[in-house]
Amino acid sequence: MIAEASSRWRRTAQAVATLSLGAVFCLFLYGIGMRHLFDRPISWVDEAVTVLSVWSVLWTAAFVLRWREHIAFDVLFIHVAPPRQRLMLLAGNAALALLFIAALPGMVDYTLFLWREKTDMLEMRLDFVYAVFPLFFIVIVVRQIITLWRLARAPWRAELEQWGTPPDEAQR
Repeated sequence: MIAEASSRWRRTAQAVATLSLGAVFCLFLYGIGMRHLFDRPISWVDEAVTVLSVWSVLWTAAFVLRWREHIAFDVLFIHVAPPRQRLMLLAGNAALALLFIAALPGMVDYTLFLWREKTDMLEMRLDFVYAVFPLFFIVIVVRQIITLWRLARAPWRAELEQWGTPPDEAQR
């Protein structure tokens, strides 16, 4: 039941990411067409593309991408034995979670402060525009805590596979 709900949520998150990136592409083409084909630049398009791009990227990074799909500097990680990989992941995930948790109150406070400001063209409230940042931080912290919990349990080698390196392929 949980796996089915998780799968359904993942498909929904992927659909939202796909639709939002498709909208960015269409708006971008519309803006280019209006500017260069009809010599009638539409200034709100640039703002809409920017806001939707930020939302799309952070939504996708938080809800769609798996850990191994994120950009990583893993030159050392892939060359150590699985127990050391586990320690590196424990330390790195704990540090990142703590940093995100420490930054979250200030970020939420500043985002809430932005209710009085609006974007130039679309006049969208900036607290709505930037609400994706605290959401992104919260989701990443939850994912980090889940990873820490999985690494602390006995079948921790299965979690290593989620990070892109099957334990038997790591050099010792």
